[in-house]
Amino acid sequence: MLVHFLTKTIKKVKFIHVFWVFFYLLLLGVLIYNGSSYLDPDFGWHLTVGQEITRTHVVPQTNLYNYTYTGNWVDHEWLGNFILAQTYNNFGYNLIVIIFASLIILTMIILNIFAYSKGKIIFWLMAVFQALGVLASMPHFGVRLQELALLFTLLLLIIISYYNQSKNWKILIVLPPLFFLWANLHASFLIGFFILFSWVFIRLIENINFIKKINWLDTSKTLKPRPLYLFTLTAVISFIGTFFTPYGLKLYSFLIGYGNNAYLSLIDEWLPQSALPLNLAQLLYLALGTTALLFYFYNCFKDKGKINIWKIFLPIIFLIMSFESKRHFPLFFIVSFGFIMEVYTPIFISLKFAYSKYLKALLIFCLGLMILLQFLQIKPVNNPLTNFCDNYPCGAINFLKENPQYKNDNIFNEYSWGGFLIWAMPEKKLFIDGRLPQVAFSHWTFIEEYHDFFVSKDKLTAKLKNYNIKLILIRNNQKTYIPKRWEKLFFPVAVASKNILVSYLNESPDWNVIYRDDTAKIYFYNK
Repeated sequence: MLVHFLTKTIKKVKFIHVFWVFFYLLLLGVLIYNGSSYLDPDFGWHLTVGQEITRTHVVPQTNLYNYTYTGNWVDHEWLGNFILAQTYNNFGYNLIVIIFASLIILTMIILNIFAYSKGKIIFWLMAVFQALGVLASMPHFGVRLQELALLFTLLLLIIISYYNQSKNWKILIVLPPLFFLWANLHASFLIGFFILFSWVFIRLIENINFIKKINWLDTSKTLKPRPLYLFTLTAVISFIGTFFTPYGLKLYSFLIGYGNNAYLSLIDEWLPQSALPLNLAQLLYLALGTTALLFYFYNCFKDKGKINIWKIFLPIIFLIMSFESKRHFPLFFIVSFGFIMEVYTPIFISLKFAYSKYLKALLIFCLGLMILLQFLQIKPVNNPLTNFCDNYPCGAINFLKENPQYKNDNIFNEYSWGGFLIWAMPEKKLFIDGRLPQVAFSHWTFIEEYHDFFVSKDKLTAKLKNYNIKLILIRNNQKTYIPKRWEKLFFPVAVASKNILVSYLNESPDWNVIYRDDTAKIYFYNK
């Protein structure tokens, strides 16, 4: 009876439309489950800062959350934090999870339409690559403002593509407000400017006479001076427009600090693909992307075709960036998707499947069943402050609140707990949190100064004394990832260094454990 109903429905509505609705509902369930299963380490400070903006009606200018660094601070995500706080205060955490999951689905739908506009695409091939890309990006999804970068990057690529084809200047009107909004929401707008001016540069060099004469380069998309001039002018106006955010030029002076790349080797999600544990889904997608590039070059030289510089530029750049840092993988997924579909479609186009009405009904039924099972697994988050205590120091925070004698003592805390502590214990200033890892501090960066506590025993006593640290809040029985045999064989595996801080605290008679549970422990300097 159910199959009969489905076959009748598919007859009335195109199968492809029903398939995509069910496909995206399934992905939505997966994304909501992912967002409800863990709490992003930075969510706490995002929410607290957003609430501060709501209360004071001004953007933050000075760092108020650390006793170690009390200088200027630019919140380059101030608008996102404000919206996050308003949503949380009025509707709760679960709606935020749904909104961020829906943001990814919206991006995937637009990506789908954009890829279809490029030519004939096999729907199941697109579904496979989108599902793989989303699953591979899952560690970077959840309640995270960085997801905005994917949507804005995709919109920018669509604007560039449309203008390149139509030369219609009216589409350029969208660019200045797009970048102004982006600059207030997230620092990834810098990636947008990189893409914008890279396109201008490539189109400029394609107009050089000796470049035009290179017979293996495709310069058929070369723009005439006037359209190129209009685009460049709009790009410059968009850039100048970002000077009118609440921070003005301070926004750029702060972001220059990201030029120090120490965080690329000291923060987990910024580590390269070879860092353990491996993300096999990301490696598979990157391998398929690399193969697509090789196929493209092979086909160009085999058929005496011409290489389109712009078509391969972004996939190559973000492929390299993704190998250097896992965090860049979602951007590679977005910028390379259309290119990958274009390369692989001719290879699989010969595989013609006969979709009978019963096979279509069975596919929709299976997707529907998977959707139901996926949504049944989702557990609503009643209170993020208590729902994730297996990974955050809820008990230790309660202990410190119940013992006011420790109120004025400087605390050294885990980096990944900083954002949560700002939210759960705002009265206590911290050593570090996730807002300022790259800021200049001492003779290096803030994250390097923090990391030095765990690796340099010679300087440890002096550091603790210099910062007048009386409390140390760290993980209890932190598990170390044990690499598999094949991982040791194919990837360089660094030997885990001994935790100097923990060894020192356990051996020193001056430090005692005053609180311990399965998640955290607190040391106190008793001298």
